Amino acid sequence: MKYLFFVQNNGRGHLAQALTLKEKLTSRGHEVLGAVVGSKNGSALPEFFKEQFVQPIYTVASPYFVTDKKNRGIKIMASIALSLSRLPKYRSSLKTIKNIIKDLKPDILINCYEPIAGTFYRLNKVSQPMYCLSHQYFISHPTFKYPRISWLARTSFKIYNSLTAPDSATKIALSFTKENDLPNNNLFVCPPLIRSAIKNSRPRNQDFILTYILNSGYGADIEAWCRNNPSYHVEAFRQQTEETKSVLNNLVFHALSGEKFIDRLINCGAYASTGGFESIAEASYLKKNILMVPTAGHFEQKCNVSDAQRAELVNVSETFDLSLLASRQTKTHSDGQLAFKKWVDNYEDKIINILEQKTK
Repeated sequence: MKYLFFVQNNGRGHLAQALTLKEKLTSRGHEVLGAVVGSKNGSALPEFFKEQFVQPIYTVASPYFVTDKKNRGIKIMASIALSLSRLPKYRSSLKTIKNIIKDLKPDILINCYEPIAGTFYRLNKVSQPMYCLSHQYFISHPTFKYPRISWLARTSFKIYNSLTAPDSATKIALSFTKENDLPNNNLFVCPPLIRSAIKNSRPRNQDFILTYILNSGYGADIEAWCRNNPSYHVEAFRQQTEETKSVLNNLVFHALSGEKFIDRLINCGAYASTGGFESIAEASYLKKNILMVPTAGHFEQKCNVSDAQRAELVNVSETFDLSLLASRQTKTHSDGQLAFKKWVDNYEDKIINILEQKTK
């Protein structure tokens, strides 16, 4: 079968999922025609994705979150207002997607949480089935329990989910734990996509803490902690122009990367991250000691953090207090991490099997 990907470009999580799924599909003899990636300016993409996704990549303008002045938290109302002001750009994106599908003639559409793709599918008569893949769809499963977030945040989350995944599309909810499928709701629960480089690695616990931050404003918090704790070494990944930037004797910042991030994650003694999903799944598979810090105002991340706590995979803090990890870098593996690894290993082909069974 021939597949066309749609991918949200916000951080590294959805991009990494697309890379792993592409690897799995091609290993089973399928063809990936390309990827349509939504971004704030229609062009900027992390180098690690461009290097590893060798098929054609098309970029389109897509909604994104507005951050505060310190580039830390997100502002929901400002994000909504900006999206409304950019509607002409989004209409152009819809036309671009229509032309790409017409030219490439894929058999299957796979959407990694890109709202423009979901909107296109809802507004157009498309013969190809669409499969929507994300942890965010797990909020529709009865196992999921919402954390304390506002009515506006919860409503915004549900609306955004519906934008990315129309009712006619099949939802694949990535989950930290094994749960029942809901076929009557067109919802199937699958383990996270763990890259082969992670699965085939031999984890080590070297004497450094690794961090990943969605918004660069949190770098100041990490720098402050390192100044007060000079005996601990920290390496951090964030969006930046320099490939590597040494800030202190015990602190180095790296630009978003693929192979380098995997290497440092495999070898770190502990891992701290904002509240994304993908890297937490990877660190859990490697049985690392993990600290999650949800980005301020980011309702999706608060839900990710709550769900990771439910699965007994992480420590949680509102700040990057790495002291919560520093004294426990050699912790005993939790029952949650052992159950998680078993879930991933025993059901690693479930996503591909769903795609193949539904396209025969």
